[in-house]
Amino acid sequence: MLKLTTFYGGLLTAGDRIAASDRSSDAGRRRSEPPRMPWKARAVLALVAAAILATGTPARADDGPVSSSATGWSFQLSPYLWMTGLNGDVGTRPRLPTVDVDAGFDEIFEHLDFAFMAVAEARHGRVGALVDVAYLPLSADGTTPGAHFGDVDVDNTTFFGTFSLGYRAFDDPAGTVDVLAGVRAWSVDNDVTFTAGLLPQVETGVSESWVDPVVGLRGQVDLGSRFFASAYGDIGGFGVVSDLTWQVYGGVGYRFSDFIAGQIGYRHLSVDYEDDGFVWDVELSGPTVGLSIRF
Repeated sequence: MLKLTTFYGGLLTAGDRIAASDRSSDAGRRRSEPPRMPWKARAVLALVAAAILATGTPARADDGPVSSSATGWSFQLSPYLWMTGLNGDVGTRPRLPTVDVDAGFDEIFEHLDFAFMAVAEARHGRVGALVDVAYLPLSADGTTPGAHFGDVDVDNTTFFGTFSLGYRAFDDPAGTVDVLAGVRAWSVDNDVTFTAGLLPQVETGVSESWVDPVVGLRGQVDLGSRFFASAYGDIGGFGVVSDLTWQVYGGVGYRFSDFIAGQIGYRHLSVDYEDDGFVWDVELSGPTVGLSIRF
């Protein structure tokens, strides 16, 4: 059962006495290996690139069009709801086991107090800047190997923002193609409670922040009758900070007017980051719905 609680800094108690030499050696071997993109990421990004080359028009993330043919600056704000689930491995300390978490959006939404997600864009001619930020409080039950502990409760607060500069490589009434480069900043607060098993209960918490380089493509194609299709893909990390981060998005939208558009789609975001026992190797995925306001 999912729980959402007030986030607080946990205190490490008996867990400091747990030997974890095997896990430490495994982590060392993993950090020494070059990062490899999962086959799913390679396949989806290949499809995005193929669609771009085939149509001459790819990908916009969660927004309607911002025309580069207009004189001066144009701006767009797109608040959206991402009905995401959380799946992966979460860890806090080197001497504590990682936690396997698998929580659907229905579990997360049941106790959700507040979340914020929005995309903002500024454009002048073929040059633009894009900001995509999300604040997500996530809580779930997890499992650990062995019988050292019983149940595990994970409370997490995640903020991430992708900040990109883009160049419109293709601009046509039928669609657009943008090439993007920037960074994705993360701030993650993990609070984990290991209930008593062979060992007494342990409460531990740790926060971590980092910034990954990312590059990507996005595009949009006009479907006629005010409808349009969008796609987006990026990849980063490259072992510079996280081992790998990538995301893809695809959706369809409708222009209610020259200034307002709605869009629905599906988004998947993955990140694999480890540092001194802190583990955030997770995937966030689910449908999105958003509204774009152009001014």
